Parts: sequence; C-alpha cells; structure tokens
Amino acid sequence: MRTVIVHYHLFKNAGTTVDSVLERNFTVEEHGHVEGPLPWSTLQPEQVLEFAVNNPSVRAISSHHARLPLPQHQSIRFFPILFIRHPIDRFASVYEFERRQPEDSVSPSVSIARNGGIAEFARWVIGSDATAVCRNFHVIHLANAQTDMRTARATHEDYETALARLSALPFFGIVEEFDESLVRIKQQLKPHIGDIAIDHLNQNVTPGRHATLAERLNHIEAELGESLYRDLLECNALDLLLYTQAKRMFAAARQALHPQARERFGDRLMRTLRGATGARPRA
Repeated sequence: MRTVIVHYHLFKNAGTTVDSVLERNFTVEEHGHVEGPLPWSTLQPEQVLEFAVNNPSVRAISSHHARLPLPQHQSIRFFPILFIRHPIDRFASVYEFERRQPEDSVSPSVSIARNGGIAEFARWVIGSDATAVCRNFHVIHLANAQTDMRTARATHEDYETALARLSALPFFGIVEEFDESLVRIKQQLKPHIGDIAIDHLNQNVTPGRHATLAERLNHIEAELGESLYRDLLECNALDLLLYTQAKRMFAAARQALHPQARERFGDRLMRTLRGATGARPRA
C-alpha cells in the first residue's frame, strides 16, 4: 500500500520548518503542494485525495488549506502531520510575520499589522471585523465546519469536533515540544516508508524572541495590558481548551511507553538533538 504524508500546515505552527524536513527526504516530484486560490480558502479531503491520485509519484503533500478528516482510499494510507501551538504565543508570531509582508497583500491581517503595533493588532482580533486568523484558529481549522476563514467563528460544538478529530489522529505534534514531535514522526513513519532524516534549521524565526513560553506570554501581556490581554484570552478560550487537552494527550502518550522503551526514546531524542543542525523552530 502506498503511504502519503499529509502535512496540515497550520499558519505559524512551525510548518515551514516541517516542510524543510520533508524537502530533505523527498524529491520535488515526491513532495507536492496544494492550496486554494485565496489566503482564506479551504480544501476538503476529497480535493487532497484527488491530488494524491492524480500524482502517483507524490509521497508527501503540504497544504495550508487542507482540512480534516484524513482522505480515505483503498490503496493509499494517508499519514497526518499536524502541530498544535499555544494560541497566544501564536498570535504574537502571526503579528510579527504579517507586519513584514508586502503592502499589496490581500490578507486583511497584513494591513492591520503593518499599520499599527501589537496592541492595535489585538484590538482588531477581538473586534467584529477580524478574520479567524487569531480567533480560535485551531478549533476552526480542525472542526472544518466553516469554509471562509474571513468570517468563521468557533462554537463549542466545533471544539468537541476538533478534540475528537485530534484524539483520533495517529500522530500530532506540539510546537513547544518540536524535537520530541519529530522523533515521534520518525518512529511512526519508519514501518511504512523507512528512516527519515529529521535534522533541521529553524525557518521563519521571529527576531528577538524570548526563549520560554512563559516569558513570551508575560511579554505579550505587558505589551497589551491586563484588560486587552484578558479579552484576547476570551477570544481564544476554545483554542486554549484544545491546547490544554493536546498537551495532556501528548504527555500521556509518552508515559504510556514501557519504562525501558521510554528510556530508549529519550536516548533517541538526545541523539537527534546532538545531530541536529539547528535548534527548535521559533516561528
């Protein structure tokens, strides 16, 4: 059976670094990219399936716009790569990225980021005119209940769908646990496609970024002020729930290993870190 990796490249979730790993392991013909026509487009599973069927040499597909659930096919095994990130940390990364984009970009968030500071960007995010780019983005993406990211708004039902889909995946990564996530990808893919090289260089790094998540969140709160920061948290309440559950599931999978297997896993992780050409992605 043919195995095809589907990299669900959630915007500003270390996806460019993941793509760089895929590019090291697959040729241009083997690593395909499929996107919709506009930044806020979405692609359904049947469109990803069509791309895989029509490109029999493809072994990995990357897409910002592809949505779950995984495509189904009798002769193709699809393996997902998807990363979850703390939504407020991601908010700051989106802002820094968007403010460096060309002035003529059609993304609504670009003009907001280019013409104001991070507090102005946060006020836009919590306002009624904002897109879904920093409002429960993970939940909206995974639930796939709405197809226009300019107007999508998450519901509690979307959260339940997103959590169920995340729980059903054979793998998902955590951006803050990137190196361990890569080792897990390597392990899960080995029976199907053999060994892959997971050493990497950081891509799309935010300049001057604080080292720890706690430091970054404290810095964001200081920049926004207590009231605006609280409003931003409220706009991402469902994403924060999903992130918390994702962290628990990620840790549980580690603890479920037999103690000897856990030790071997730790050894592999340390070897990976020593052999890597760059540290964790900071995009």
